[in-house]
Amino acid sequence: MNHTEYLLTVGGLLHDVGKLLYRYNDKRNHSVSGFEFIQKEANIDDMDILEQIHYHHAALLRNAKLKNSSLAYITCIADNISAAADRRKNNEEGWGFVREIALDSIFNRLNENDENKKYPPAMLDKGINYPTSKNIKYSEEFYSKCINNIKNCMRAIEYNENYINSLLEVLEANISFIPSSTSINEIADISLFDHSKTTAAIACCIYQYLEQNNITDYYSELFLKEKEFHNKKAFLLYSIDISGIQDFIYTISTDKALKNLRARSFYIELTMEHIIDELLTTLSLSRANLLYCGGGHAYVILSNTKKTIQMITDIEKEINHWFLENFDTALYIAGGFTPCSANDLKNEPQGSYGDIFKNISNNISQRKSSRYTANDIIKLNHNVADGERECSVCRKTAKLNNNQRCSICEALENFSNDIIYKEFFSITKTAKGLPIPRNKYIVADEKQSLVERMKTDDYVRAYCKNKMYTGNHIACKLWVGDYKNGDTFEELANAANGIAKLGVLRADIDNLGQTFVSGFESAENKDKYVTISRTATFSRKLSIFFKYHINEILTNGKYCTITNKEGERNIAIVYSGGDDVFVVGAWDDVIEFAIDLNDALNAYAQETLTISAGIGIYPQKYPISVMAEQTGELEELSKQYPNKNAVTLFEEGNTYHWDTFINDVLEDKYVKIRDFFESIENKNNHAARGKAFLYRLLELMRNREEKINIARFAYVLARLEPDEEDKQANENYKRFAEKIYSWIKDEKQCRQAITAIYIYIYSIREKE
Repeated sequence: MNHTEYLLTVGGLLHDVGKLLYRYNDKRNHSVSGFEFIQKEANIDDMDILEQIHYHHAALLRNAKLKNSSLAYITCIADNISAAADRRKNNEEGWGFVREIALDSIFNRLNENDENKKYPPAMLDKGINYPTSKNIKYSEEFYSKCINNIKNCMRAIEYNENYINSLLEVLEANISFIPSSTSINEIADISLFDHSKTTAAIACCIYQYLEQNNITDYYSELFLKEKEFHNKKAFLLYSIDISGIQDFIYTISTDKALKNLRARSFYIELTMEHIIDELLTTLSLSRANLLYCGGGHAYVILSNTKKTIQMITDIEKEINHWFLENFDTALYIAGGFTPCSANDLKNEPQGSYGDIFKNISNNISQRKSSRYTANDIIKLNHNVADGERECSVCRKTAKLNNNQRCSICEALENFSNDIIYKEFFSITKTAKGLPIPRNKYIVADEKQSLVERMKTDDYVRAYCKNKMYTGNHIACKLWVGDYKNGDTFEELANAANGIAKLGVLRADIDNLGQTFVSGFESAENKDKYVTISRTATFSRKLSIFFKYHINEILTNGKYCTITNKEGERNIAIVYSGGDDVFVVGAWDDVIEFAIDLNDALNAYAQETLTISAGIGIYPQKYPISVMAEQTGELEELSKQYPNKNAVTLFEEGNTYHWDTFINDVLEDKYVKIRDFFESIENKNNHAARGKAFLYRLLELMRNREEKINIARFAYVLARLEPDEEDKQANENYKRFAEKIYSWIKDEKQCRQAITAIYIYIYSIREKE
């Protein structure tokens, strides 16, 4: 990043800081108050930055008499482009600004939703901030707290390019729930953070585009001819995708499977972040230009220059060469891009925004269909060296150590504990650690060891886990789903009630790709909310939910019909990315967590998104690769359910809409079955027969098509009838018999009862 790009990034990020002051107690123009605040409180005296803050609105810029090459002209148009995409008129007429207005939920207009929910005032890392229908107002006290936090953090930052991402972190932590606009004319669903971040990204792209075209008169090009510039293809929307993630994570065979799974999934996540940062560093940009990263996918906004296109092409080739050298064909990265204008990013003309993503998707598909050159294929066919054997973990052919593992699998296993217990992960040039693309290494650090490492030439950058830090080349905090309440499959299985078996859950968002591209389309609103700002905000919200908030959902389990207890789940996260989840744990906790996850997502996204899941139950020593494959198949059955939004348990035929599973299978049939058999549990003459009855009942229900089985069912049921003198028991039996007899006569009810009986049997089976 050259000095001008650094200045533009800082100016773009801080240009609207005066809005905080205005909403607190400073009634002046926010450009003026922001200029004075940054000059005084942040000790920034660089006029190139201060001019951007002072003159980012045309009204002040017009009479400022700045030089034609002032960066204020770039920030002004970048702010306009970002704001035009952010602030779309509300359907209701109004006027003026309301200082205490709350941030609207980004999900209010997603997937044809039409709500008016708000976010309570909060900092980013203070738990899940669910949108609410309550009348929310932001107080002066809240704004005062934000201002003081930012002021204190900024005083600890050195103002050079090494700390640029630290500034980004400070703003994300403090202003993610503050609206960019407080106009009652507009939908205030874009935060001040997202607006400032987008402004900084757009400003740097514009500068690079102008620089390539040898344009230095920003006044004429951007201020006098602003409308013409909005039609120029000055930007590239670029996306990259890592293929082979599932096989890389799950195709392992080892007695330390849980550790290896966690390490491999985290390694993929960190590799993707590293690739993004290498790309941005090479292109002289910051993480402000990163729109989304999660689940092996990323979107970045770049400048449309020959230099940019050549650089991203070269980096892709370099990374894929490294993947071939280290993982054969297991991993591959494919990229795609399309040029776009400011108007395209605002969906003007209508449909142009969706076309950007369609073009990118087509580019990536073409890349994936022809991955390797002829030379690559020849090399792969002659890649086996003498003395190489099959790794006992990943099954790759390589030179093995004494543990019969390849060097990367050995390093991953050694790394697994660090994922849970270490706070920092450094990228180094030569220090021994996990190898990563572009000939770098990952090393886990404590705070003190990181400080010492920062002083060396070997240090490249560092990532923090689930906490905000600032410092020299601190790239960002990584939201990491790192919850675990058990170190081995055996521990997790033995923590279950009843039978000691593992539950495995795989789940992901339905139709996410379609939502990402066209979720804000609406014929009624004429697609006016289809903008890059909303896509970026929605993506960030979803990523935080699955990468970070999932830890809180697991720590504070709510649903407890099976386990009869709230609180910490006996579960370990294997993977939780941008939109999907894989967890392993005690079978009963896994089922209840699936319900918690669905409920939390419904509240978080206002039922605009649905999730489909597969749940399997397995012995402790069952191969993890087979568990992953089979639960993936169960998940796919849920995806085939009408309108999706379903869960499939155990085997084909047990697919239910979430409401049906919760209300009809568990709260109705499971509870009735459990309550009845618990009522006869202490009656010795019926307890043994009760358990045998359940197995017999299952057999008859599974073969209900044979009419004779209905009669047999009635006979078996009659054998449970209690003694005549026990009136209460007789009454309970009568109600239960009538209910269960009605279930077997109805196909849907019978299927639900079978699932409920399975769950109850698992809960009372002795540990084996």
